[in-house]
Amino acid sequence: MRQPNRDALEQAGRLWREGAYWEVHEVLEPAWLAARGPERDFLHALILAAAALEARRRGHARGARSNLAKAMRRWRALTPPDARLGAFLEGVGRALEGAPPPPWPLDEEADPALAEGPV
Repeated sequence: MRQPNRDALEQAGRLWREGAYWEVHEVLEPAWLAARGPERDFLHALILAAAALEARRRGHARGARSNLAKAMRRWRALTPPDARLGAFLEGVGRALEGAPPPPWPLDEEADPALAEGPV
């Protein structure tokens, strides 16, 4: 899969680290709407993961679980599923239960291999 909109992902990563989950959604939405195929599913999963944590923050446990389930379906739609995205979504699931949110899955500073883009 080609690298999705890099600027949007970098900005979303900064916002994620700040805990600004609604803003993550807002930044990624234009790229998601313009994307096609696997890139679209990948971006949609990230948006839904952010929506899950925002719903949890607002006290909407049911909405949080629903958004995470939708994100997992988008992840499974990828052929092959992106392992980093899968691990990230598992971390979001743990965060819904009270664990710290997982690190942004496309953080080149933490993992230079990610500069290549999603697998």
